[in-house]
Amino acid sequence: MSDVISKMNGEVWVFAAILILFVCVQALLFLRLALRFNKKNQLVSKQEISQSAKTGFVSVFGPSISTIVVALSLITMVGSGATFMRCGVIGAPAWELLMANTAAESVGVTLGTAEVTEGIFTMCLFGMILGSAPYFINTIITLKPLDKAVIKANAAAAKEKKESFIPTLGSAAMMGLLGYSIVDYLSTAASVVALVAALIVSYILMQVAKKTGQKWISEWNMAIAMVAGMAVGQIFTTMVG
Repeated sequence: MSDVISKMNGEVWVFAAILILFVCVQALLFLRLALRFNKKNQLVSKQEISQSAKTGFVSVFGPSISTIVVALSLITMVGSGATFMRCGVIGAPAWELLMANTAAESVGVTLGTAEVTEGIFTMCLFGMILGSAPYFINTIITLKPLDKAVIKANAAAAKEKKESFIPTLGSAAMMGLLGYSIVDYLSTAASVVALVAALIVSYILMQVAKKTGQKWISEWNMAIAMVAGMAVGQIFTTMVG
């Protein structure tokens, strides 16, 4: 398996570099379109955009650590080039590892063994790529109708002089996404305790930021809550044994 990866890794890195460059350009285009759409429809203020950017920048560090840990396992299975190519696009190494294993097992081969040939390795790459295709298809189908729905909802709210439900809908969607992402990690008591502690700390910080008017507290809310949750979870694990 290692010989196959070494032989094909150079070629894979070429395509990985091209794909990651495409993703970076695509991200910049999406950002420009989002800012233009917001400027036209006035969904959020410049202050809220700035705060969201700072909060997002801080909050990515926690999930990225777990992603790196799983990515190390993926590197041993499919090589650094394939891992960089797939995780740089999707950012879900556990999913990519599952797709690669599924592709290899479909022909009766175990991933990571000497039975993996160049042909099977290529099939695993296609398995990982096609496994993420539904995400892109869903984006193509749903984004334009959602744009139209947002415009109509905001127009109706402005006409009736009411607050639009779109911000609430966005918050609910984000909560659902985060909830789905963490549900698999709540299998132990320590994880539940860490989550509860993080929620309590986050709520307290929100109240403090509201009363004091300190914007930086809101911007660092998630980061502080994550650190507090991890600390409490570790203390609980140590105490319980």
